[in-house]
Amino acid sequence: MRRGALVVVATAAAMAVAPAAGWAGAHDTAAPAGVASYLRGLQLRNGLGMPADAAAARRALDAAARAGVPAAMFTLAQMLAAGEGGARDEAAARMWIMRAAELDYPEALQEQAMREPDSRRQADLLRAAAHALEHRAHERRGPGY
Repeated sequence: MRRGALVVVATAAAMAVAPAAGWAGAHDTAAPAGVASYLRGLQLRNGLGMPADAAAARRALDAAARAGVPAAMFTLAQMLAAGEGGARDEAAARMWIMRAAELDYPEALQEQAMREPDSRRQADLLRAAAHALEHRAHERRGPGY
């Protein structure tokens, strides 16, 4: 991939992540470093502009998750559950899914719903995920929609 194309991909990813991350108030100061770590993790995981390195991607995503980026929490959870880039850790994967869901990250709410045995709780989680997706869409469209 050419360097210019990588910049476009990284910029598009940053635009997609920022509104979905729900950064307001306390998250404002953590956002730049967290987003940078998240984007670096995606580059390393997918081999964008560099050789893929799952272990390094997992470290970068861990830093982003600790900085409060819900998309990084979700992606890290998927890697932990699959043993991608290191040992499998189901407990840590569940913890990151829970933390991302607490920040209303729709994909994490959906993941929780899929694992929920109680059909009423499952329905509540799916409604919360749909609501969070509506907010994400509204934030991306901007004012006036």
